[in-house]
Amino acid sequence: MHYLRSVLSVVAAPVVYGILCVPLLGLLYAQFPDLLNERGGTRGLPLLLATELLQLLILSLCGYVTARLAPWHMRHHVVIASVLMLMIGVSVQLSFWDAVPTWHHFVFFACIVGGMHLGAALRTRQLGGMPPFQ
Repeated sequence: MHYLRSVLSVVAAPVVYGILCVPLLGLLYAQFPDLLNERGGTRGLPLLLATELLQLLILSLCGYVTARLAPWHMRHHVVIASVLMLMIGVSVQLSFWDAVPTWHHFVFFACIVGGMHLGAALRTRQLGGMPPFQ
């Protein structure tokens, strides 16, 4: 049973991200169709920053879910899930590299690592009986 939870904890991150981020970004971009280019990206700074913030929040949730499902060594599971998310993220970002500014891709990669570990840290604090932010 522990091995099943280990696999589920790692696979949960891309599933949660796909279920939440793809539709929410679609809703966000639908509000600003004049800022989108023909590739589906944007060079509008406010929309890019809103995209990064939304992704950071969802990636934090992904890290929390991964840590919540992990039967042991939460941080190890989060690292493995982060690597999986980075592999998926790199392949997706390469498919539309020129649709957004180059810096967006690197901020997105940093959001994957930072967000996943932020979510795990929130879970760790929860287990310790501490408030999430203090």
